[in-house]
Amino acid sequence: MGLAILPVMDTPTKNQLIDSIYNHLKRQIRQGLLPNGAKLSENTLAKEFSCSRTPVREALKRLEQDGFVVIIAHSGSYVKDITMVDYQQLTEVRAYLEALAIRLACENGADPAILDQILDRMDALKNAGKAFDVQTFSTLHYQFHLELVKLAGNNLLTLTYSRLNLSEAALLFAQSINDRGIAKTQAEHRRLVDAIRARDEKEGERFMLSHLWRKRDRFKARTQAI
Repeated sequence: MGLAILPVMDTPTKNQLIDSIYNHLKRQIRQGLLPNGAKLSENTLAKEFSCSRTPVREALKRLEQDGFVVIIAHSGSYVKDITMVDYQQLTEVRAYLEALAIRLACENGADPAILDQILDRMDALKNAGKAFDVQTFSTLHYQFHLELVKLAGNNLLTLTYSRLNLSEAALLFAQSINDRGIAKTQAEHRRLVDAIRARDEKEGERFMLSHLWRKRDRFKARTQAI
């Protein structure tokens, strides 16, 4: 009687484990599940991921490099406090990244169907006739802009954009959470999609800068009012 051949169980490599911890924490920070200033325990995370503290420490170092975490000697790791000045500067950078993205998407003849789907879901939330789900709307808002960047077909651009400490809540930080503010934002989003569909890179680039610079000016006004 021969020996039974057991299936080989895939185990994550060290780099895969670091990536998993990094992405998990970044997602939680962006969604506001880990608030500004929250302490990140290496021991707790090691238990959660069934690993040693080494990959946790490496993931935290990456998060620090990307501006999501602050590591303080003899104290620990904390979610970085993001100020209105930070939000303003992030908006300035992403305005030009997304303007480039929409130009490339137009040049490449990208299909914006996925953007239509996200906007339809956002409209459905707005018209649900019940308490407005800010968290879900915020998540969809972030997904819209990320998917738009992906339509550029430029991996380096997508990587650069995804590494910005751009929390989903920050995307709504400077706009009024009311029917008028949401309707205006959605109308602008639809106009961006129309530009991609028409392959009108000049209009898309111009309007993207206008769309995001308006938010930047609002951030700046709030900062100066402090």
